[in-house]
Amino acid sequence: MIGYILGTIFIMIAFFYEIVLFFGRRKNKLQKETVRKKDPDIAVFIPARNESKVIEELLISIEKQTYPIPSKSIYVIVESKQDKTVEIVKKHHMNVFVRKKLELKTKGYALQELVEDLNQKQKFYDLYFIFDADNVLDAKFVEYMLEDYWAGYAVSTGYRALKNKDSYFPVSAGLTFFMINELRNQNSLKHQGNLILSGTGYYIHGKYMKEWGTFPFHSLTEDYESSLYYTLNGISTHYQEKAKFYDEQPTNYRQSMNQRSRWIKGYLENWLKYRPLLKKKLKEKPINPGSIKEMATGIIPALLLVIGLLCYLVNCCWNLGFSFSINSLFYFSALLIIIYLVLVLLTGVLLWMVLKGTELSYKVIVEVLFYHPIFLISYLHCFVIAITKKDLGWVAIAHQTEKVS
Repeated sequence: MIGYILGTIFIMIAFFYEIVLFFGRRKNKLQKETVRKKDPDIAVFIPARNESKVIEELLISIEKQTYPIPSKSIYVIVESKQDKTVEIVKKHHMNVFVRKKLELKTKGYALQELVEDLNQKQKFYDLYFIFDADNVLDAKFVEYMLEDYWAGYAVSTGYRALKNKDSYFPVSAGLTFFMINELRNQNSLKHQGNLILSGTGYYIHGKYMKEWGTFPFHSLTEDYESSLYYTLNGISTHYQEKAKFYDEQPTNYRQSMNQRSRWIKGYLENWLKYRPLLKKKLKEKPINPGSIKEMATGIIPALLLVIGLLCYLVNCCWNLGFSFSINSLFYFSALLIIIYLVLVLLTGVLLWMVLKGTELSYKVIVEVLFYHPIFLISYLHCFVIAITKKDLGWVAIAHQTEKVS
């Protein structure tokens, strides 16, 4: 019975955390930016190491924006002049920035090198957009994002849609970002809370780039690191659902495992670094205490829930191993089935929400419905890799070459 008792305690504490956070989320105010222009100068940054297979579609989608961006304001970051990406960028008369400090390997360092170079040349912009090379933008993406800029938001992210949606695996991977935006970020918007950025498709107000004189986020998850920074400093963030862009997802388990393990390691490192700062900030009566509490809590409720369920499972396994009976086998099987069906239900809700903006075949929908729960459970494998493997650097993900219709 010890496993059942411990499991129940962990699960109850997890729900207690969620209840406290639910009521705390309402305690936020946003400090909006007062400096905003009718026609802001926009820069676009695209880290693009060996991305010749996919980058042209992004560049074309930028050229087709209803709010025009001059080609001279678009910067593509590469690591070598021999990269085939260079030839494509020059064809579109855009800037190629070749990195020099290749020993600094994260995306954040690539952005830092470019920002510092532009600052030395006294080139400043009102807005800085950041995209991954495999993104594709809807024609009105920038136009919709500017609504947030004119509303005074310092940072805003767009709606991340699926680019490769013809198979269950990339769709399952893409649902992770959908959960962040549609479940977590949408809920924060209702209470003027700070958001969690997810890597690409966002802008930063020029005021901050100029103040920093650099790009100060260099971890394995520079997006989450920056989200913690914005929350800690009360900088306003927003989610612009109308601004849609398409993003490519991994197509097999190994690619996804490497990617998610790196995310988890970066998440944990940043959370441990910022948590004491966030707790200290709460004592100073900040304008966004709800968001600060939520960021400081992080994934504690989810971890407690998982630990509680694992206690149940371990207890069932113990009973099976030492006193095998039909009842113990039934309880063990029933618990696994219940966990799986709950995740199937969650997947069904997510798919229903995704179908509002993404066309998926019935075959893919059915496959995702039953595979995605396994994908979620596999985060445990990624978590183990993240905390046991020291070197989790950037690993290239092979791209598909089909275009977004």
